[in-house]
Amino acid sequence: MKKLLIFPILFCAGQALAFPWYSSGDHIRGADLMTPTERKDYASKLPNMKSMDECRAFMNAHNLELDQRAKVRGVALPPISGDPCVVMKTMGRIK
Repeated sequence: MKKLLIFPILFCAGQALAFPWYSSGDHIRGADLMTPTERKDYASKLPNMKSMDECRAFMNAHNLELDQRAKVRGVALPPISGDPCVVMKTMGRIK
């Protein structure tokens, strides 16, 4: 019985810890093209999204800006992988 209770607890704890790492600002695509203040702003704004539409608009604008910066600087960004909006929806943070 104890083993059955441990898995849900670990699963929930893992989800709770995953999002702060994902949105810390240092582990995002193009973080090296952002100032420390921009990374901090990103990390504080993303978890406060209220809807999927708001989150998608934020992420689209963010990715467009970083793509433009990369082009100007002549650097290649990795392809977009993962979707923080889906992560937040899965975790119940947005609808």
